[in-house]
Amino acid sequence: MQLEIRGQHLRVDQELKEHVERRLAFALGRFGSRIADVSVRLADLNGPRGGIDTRCQIVAQMIPSGRMMVEATESEAETAVSAAAVRMGRAIRRELDRRRTPQRGGGRRSLSP
Repeated sequence: MQLEIRGQHLRVDQELKEHVERRLAFALGRFGSRIADVSVRLADLNGPRGGIDTRCQIVAQMIPSGRMMVEATESEAETAVSAAAVRMGRAIRRELDRRRTPQRGGGRRSLSP
């Protein structure tokens, strides 16, 4: 699984990179063979004005196909990363469960009783 981390109006230092790597490894590790690459974008939405303004967007490219995207907005970058990683883990689990479970009654329905 390839990982790309980018910051927009936010400095991504080594400590934050390591936090992102740890959180994603924990949340997505069991799906490693089903994920081609992951892109993490961190953005400071309000700049120096403060407030709940750090957005973390995670995009995962699935194998063999499909793309999953989640976001979280929090006051701190680490908290936003943690929340988005949990959301991504849940989203991928739901998608893989959906792919594994055969659809019921995919054909035409009979209108007679």
